[in-house]
Amino acid sequence: MLLTVQLSQTVWAQAPLPHPMVNLDGSSPTIDLLTHSQWLVADNRVQLSDVQELQTWRSTFSPQPLNANQSLWGKVTLQSDSSHQPYFISIDNPRIDALDIYVLDERERIISSYRLGTTRPLENRPYEHRLFVVPLDVPYAQPRNIYIKVRDEGPLVFAFKLKSEAALNKKEQRNSTVFALFSGALAMMVLYFLVTYTLLRSPVRFWFSVASAGYLLLFLNSQGIISHVSGFNAYIDNISTIVCALLLFSLAKITFTIFRPLPTYYRYFLYAMGWLSAAAALILNSYQQILVVAGASIMAIVVIALLAIFYRYKDHTISNRVFALGLSLITLTTCAHLGLYLNWIAFPERLSLALSTLIIIGIVLIAVAIAAHEKVIAFRHHNEQQDDIRALQQFVDMFEFAPEGRFISSLDGRLLRANSALAKIFGYDDVQQMLGQLSSMSQLYAEPNERELLLGELHKNQYTLGKELRGKTRQQKDIWLTVSAQLSKQADSEEKVICGSILDISAQKSTDLGLIYMASHDTLTGFYQRQEFEKRLHMAINVAGKQQDELTLLHVNIDQFKAINDTHGHKAGDAILKQFSELMLKTVTSDGIIGRLGGDEFGILLTGNNAQNSFMLANKLLNTVREFHFAWEERRLNLCVSIGQVPWNKAISSSEQLLSMADSACYMAKKLGRNRLHTYSATDKHIAKYESQLSWLPRIQHALAHDGFELFCQSYMPMTTMAHGHHYEILLRLVDEHDQHILPNEFLPAAERYNLSAKIDRWVIDRYFTWLNDNPKHKDALYRCNINLSGHSLGNQDLKLFILSAFEKYQIPHNKICFEITESMAILKLDETVDFINTFKALGCTFALDDFGSGFSSYHYLKNLPVDQVKIDGDFVKNILIDPVDMAMVTSIKDIASAMQIQTVAEYVESKEIMVELGKIGVDFAQGYGVNKPASLSTMADGDKNG
Repeated sequence: MLLTVQLSQTVWAQAPLPHPMVNLDGSSPTIDLLTHSQWLVADNRVQLSDVQELQTWRSTFSPQPLNANQSLWGKVTLQSDSSHQPYFISIDNPRIDALDIYVLDERERIISSYRLGTTRPLENRPYEHRLFVVPLDVPYAQPRNIYIKVRDEGPLVFAFKLKSEAALNKKEQRNSTVFALFSGALAMMVLYFLVTYTLLRSPVRFWFSVASAGYLLLFLNSQGIISHVSGFNAYIDNISTIVCALLLFSLAKITFTIFRPLPTYYRYFLYAMGWLSAAAALILNSYQQILVVAGASIMAIVVIALLAIFYRYKDHTISNRVFALGLSLITLTTCAHLGLYLNWIAFPERLSLALSTLIIIGIVLIAVAIAAHEKVIAFRHHNEQQDDIRALQQFVDMFEFAPEGRFISSLDGRLLRANSALAKIFGYDDVQQMLGQLSSMSQLYAEPNERELLLGELHKNQYTLGKELRGKTRQQKDIWLTVSAQLSKQADSEEKVICGSILDISAQKSTDLGLIYMASHDTLTGFYQRQEFEKRLHMAINVAGKQQDELTLLHVNIDQFKAINDTHGHKAGDAILKQFSELMLKTVTSDGIIGRLGGDEFGILLTGNNAQNSFMLANKLLNTVREFHFAWEERRLNLCVSIGQVPWNKAISSSEQLLSMADSACYMAKKLGRNRLHTYSATDKHIAKYESQLSWLPRIQHALAHDGFELFCQSYMPMTTMAHGHHYEILLRLVDEHDQHILPNEFLPAAERYNLSAKIDRWVIDRYFTWLNDNPKHKDALYRCNINLSGHSLGNQDLKLFILSAFEKYQIPHNKICFEITESMAILKLDETVDFINTFKALGCTFALDDFGSGFSSYHYLKNLPVDQVKIDGDFVKNILIDPVDMAMVTSIKDIASAMQIQTVAEYVESKEIMVELGKIGVDFAQGYGVNKPASLSTMADGDKNG
């Protein structure tokens, strides 16, 4: 075939054709561009610029399937000689693998281009259309050159048309009507036979509904509707082949039921045709799938025709004839459809719809044959009714002796029936006592309107599952219940009743409420924890912005509280904090919301009228604390507090920003002498100095835009095993205007505050993966690379998708990458952290918990974080030779990690002596200046002597 194409190209080169031109005068709303275009077959690697120079264009093309390395190119020029109107180019074959459309002006400049096809995302299509439709603007006297490139495994059978907007809309309206009629008819048939199958338990009805559903799917898929709706456009041919296999399998099942018992080998043969078609979808290309399905279908139908002659029921003459007629219609129309397609003939859409109509008629005839066939087994229905009666008795027994409370009540609240479990839940001795004393079901609800809400839900959805609400026993005791119920009709009347079940979940609910309270409140003070306080502050800011209301935040910090802990111990500090929280609660009362932001830091949120009185409240708190005598073991301690005040305004858009401003104001209150109130002001030079990190914002943004960062690496030293390949951590440096390297601790806080950390993480991953791709030898020798991720990035869905894409783009093995997450941020966003870790661990990545030991509940959260490494906080490591407490901490962390089969990494290893001591303890890896100083990643490149 390739020789034929090359020979034809040689002949074409000897006789070039003139550039095809189509004038758009508005008289014809639809123009067939297929006959007006020129065509050539070229190598896939040939680009548009190369095709424009070729002279081998012909007026027609062969619809035979192309070779794997070939594409079909077409071109046509359109020129409008009439008033401007919108046009659309339509390629009416939804199964084309790859379709490129280029629109050029008269100077051969590309105006627009489209990369469409089943192997490409649906988002590439300019319109949400089942076919390939693109807009075309042809201004008056400004020609447009259209080029199309087609790559497909099957025959090149497609329509290439230009349509006006009105013509396109008219066609789609007509097609939508036809599709709706066909789909509705088939869907009704599917539902009817599926429903009757559930009633009659007739297998042939089930398989006929499957066959009808299969043809419905095949019809919709052949029109491009399923791929358009589902997004599985890359699998349109595979879906059609699998559906055909399902149709063959269903047809075999129907045949086995309609005809008298058949020899086993006929069954195996017909099943094999279905499995052969299904296998073709997995291993063959589109054209080969068509050939296999066509062959399997013809053989199966021939066999079924023979079976209809020799194995039919003689007393089922009508059903047999109707079945044969319906099968003949389906066979003839299917063969005609496949024959025309395999002979590369693109027939009109109306003919296709006519053939589809004949198939539907054939399906209806088979349905009639099935109904006639089932008349001989009507006696079986009587037996099934008897089975239903016995099943009903079983239901009654299940109702009476069920372990959960069961009930039937009227819509007006009368209890019609109950079991003993229900009576026990609500404190009655037995069912008779409950029926006699309970006048209405509303008495069982703690809130009477709860039953009305339940009724509303039942009227809307006809059922409710697991609805939690509070109930009331006969002894007026509140209990928590879960109610499941549905509306149904009584057997002897049309009156609707409520049937349901009730479970007592009081014990479980009590536990859940306690856990929720503990998760959102500080256990020592009873105030909101920082995370919950930030949520409420965020909601208050949104409400204030919408309602133009006032809002003020007070940041309260106990002065010199660390001295109390150092002097009297943490037990004394906790006792003082508890007394202080009670004093604060009495002062603030219900005027504001209080949260514990840190060890000795508190936030007070005031809204509305309370915000207007924030100054008075703050001073009242100052005086109250100053005059109060705190007691600890017969000692009287005096405290004072510093308070930062920030009135909210529209320029403040987030809770983080407001908290930061309040913290700045509190800092200034401490700096100016403590025991005072300081109100935030943007013009305050002291606050401006404290917030100097703002200056980092443009520098970070400039570095992101102009590659102003540089990647360094610091190697790990294995302490318990031999070294295998490169093992290091990626470090980030910001390069300033003097080519000096700035450490992350100077600019990362500003990046996190202004939500730039995700962009920095994206930059690091992209540059490092690009570097690995450019240094394949290093990538092969790499054992593991640790990459730090900011805690603020873990909930960033875009970053997660970017990292997943980067792994695929650069072909980086997942097991070579270990992501480091700081403990303090991980516990603040625990759910998001666990979700992020689970996503990438499933692919093979590993995770390390950085700065472990710096949090308040490190061991607790370690149990909930599925990490592979913990990096022991350097503050514990650097003094282990002189501080026995640090030595004990490091040993404890190592023992806990070993018990959980988690590796340990010691940071800040600054000497060989520390390294030796860590080896004795059993720490797995050491990192620090005593092992290796950070070096530029460029020194590790392929061919580098240092690498």
